[in-house]
Amino acid sequence: MPRSADPQPELALQGSLFGEPEPAEATAKPASEAPGDLSDAALGADAAARPRRRRQPEPSAPSPDTAGTPDENEDDDLPAWAHHSQVDPQQLTPMLRHYVELKAAHPERVLLYRLGDFFECFFEDAIKLSRLLELTLTGKEGGKAIGRVPMAGIPHHAAERYCAELIRRGCCVALCDQLETTPAKGALLKRDITRVLTPGTVLEEGLLSARRNNWLAAVVVEPATRQTPFRWGLVSADVSTGEVQLMQRHGSDSLHQELSRLEASELLWSEPGERPAWCPDRLQLTPMPSTPFSRPEAEQALLLHYQLATIDGLGLQELPLALRATGGLLAYLRDTQPLEEASRVPLERPYIVHSGDALVLDAQTRRNLELTTTQRDGQFQGSLLWAVDRSLTAMGGRSLRRWIEAPLMQRAAIEARQQLIGRLVEQRRQRQAIRRLLRPMGDLERLAGRAGAGHAGARDLVAMADGLERLPRLATLLESDAAPLPDGIALLQALDPALSELASSIREQLLETPPLSLNDGGLIHDGVDPLLDGLRNQLDDQDAWLAQQEQQERRLSGNNNLRLQYHRTFGYFLAVSKAKATTVPDHWIRRQTLANEERFITPDLKEREGRIFQLRARACQREYDLFCQLRLQVGAEAESIRRAARAVAALDALCGLAEVAATSGYCCPQISDDRVLQLEES
Repeated sequence: MPRSADPQPELALQGSLFGEPEPAEATAKPASEAPGDLSDAALGADAAARPRRRRQPEPSAPSPDTAGTPDENEDDDLPAWAHHSQVDPQQLTPMLRHYVELKAAHPERVLLYRLGDFFECFFEDAIKLSRLLELTLTGKEGGKAIGRVPMAGIPHHAAERYCAELIRRGCCVALCDQLETTPAKGALLKRDITRVLTPGTVLEEGLLSARRNNWLAAVVVEPATRQTPFRWGLVSADVSTGEVQLMQRHGSDSLHQELSRLEASELLWSEPGERPAWCPDRLQLTPMPSTPFSRPEAEQALLLHYQLATIDGLGLQELPLALRATGGLLAYLRDTQPLEEASRVPLERPYIVHSGDALVLDAQTRRNLELTTTQRDGQFQGSLLWAVDRSLTAMGGRSLRRWIEAPLMQRAAIEARQQLIGRLVEQRRQRQAIRRLLRPMGDLERLAGRAGAGHAGARDLVAMADGLERLPRLATLLESDAAPLPDGIALLQALDPALSELASSIREQLLETPPLSLNDGGLIHDGVDPLLDGLRNQLDDQDAWLAQQEQQERRLSGNNNLRLQYHRTFGYFLAVSKAKATTVPDHWIRRQTLANEERFITPDLKEREGRIFQLRARACQREYDLFCQLRLQVGAEAESIRRAARAVAALDALCGLAEVAATSGYCCPQISDDRVLQLEES
């Protein structure tokens, strides 16, 4: 039966659902017409007859996820939330809120925040790290109103390597580490800033150059007036070796020359404004508040650090500018060790450098003479130091560098060095015996510094004990020489007996090859501590129970290939092959399925596992406590160790020069007081 209804209502219904119908093209073909010619020419003609209009995207409303993001410039490639100041801390998650609070207290430093096995950073620090270290920039959820914020991280075990690269690029790093292993119920894991690593305050071996000092300097200047010239006070300290030198002079040119010679890793000063003209271009300038550089604050810092009742014995009353600079430097060191009040950085008493102590060489003269670097490309190879340095220890290399950069001016001191070099050249057997003792010796100066600051590991203390045990043997070799020794080396003939006792104490307590980690045990000998021995006896009993349990389960299961094993994540388990997995006893509980084996546990094994973990944790903690006590004992003797180390360094430098003279056929020059240079058969 033919349809009598008008099709117009249907069209009206379609239009009400899907919008107004598009007007039909005049040249549109009926839909029922079969396709004709599909050649390229025909398709081109069809496109010209019925041109298609480009569809314009409709403007969309902003999505809720991006409604709270900060405005971004079209030319800016930074991600959203590129700076911590752009967010409202109250809208962040508790962890990120804590991060922002710490970052606000250290805005100029890269903040590395410990999360599990990684040090993470967020906001502008994440962007900076991703560019400097070529790390992947990811994101972390910051809260419902914030969305994702930039994040980048480095593995915890590789933090030293990455921090070394950041410091080499002139960055300062603040490390926020975990202060507890288990958080309180309903609270975050407690974290805080434990170290601040700056170019001038690092102590770690991997962050330092072995054969040159790492100077941290501070300066206080007084501008010139009509009555007084430009005056300045400068203090320089090597935190790793404990050396502190200070001076006070006048003239901006002399300050520029001294800073160029010193080549400090970091210079502290409190004057705001642009970079001063007396500061070398390559020197990293660190601004500080002016309060630590005031006279009262500086005197209080000196009294507190050196545990003194008065500063009269330091001889700084006539050097007010140098005194103020020393106070600012000590305040900066205190700020970079926020959680280590008990183990402050061990620094020696300040040594005042007078104008006539050493020959002053300006930068142009040092460059022309190629003392430590070549004139053409600034390389160490080809310089005078490279040609004559045959020292075997790092501290000997640093000592020789200091001698070359600041030559002696007193004839008696020069001739004392020459006499010892001459005797070592003549007595080859004695020279070779001394060098055999020096060759494996560690860097006692820096090892003592790390122990005093609380950063030394077990292997550092073992290396220190080995070096201290060699000191009496060096003294015995020098006793065979009746001639007087230079002042710096004569100390070896009057060693402090406490150093030998300290070496014996280290040998008695620490294993010969302790592990790198201090938290996993394996550091202390048996028989050192009764409590530790009792814990170890209990652990031996538990090991015997595990071996007995393995044999018992083998009998019950009838599987002689069964193994009782331990995994760091899963704990103790019974491992059987796939073929034997269906015939295990009923009291076994399936724990894990692998490709070739099945892992099971038993109620008795799980109960005993908790007891073993508790005993092991107590034993590891006891070992760590004993090691910290030993490290404090070593740190208390840091000053005596460093005095002996400087004597060894001077002996090593002179033995190296004697080796160069003996192998190259050099003769000893005769020193005179006149200005005549006479060469014979040269």
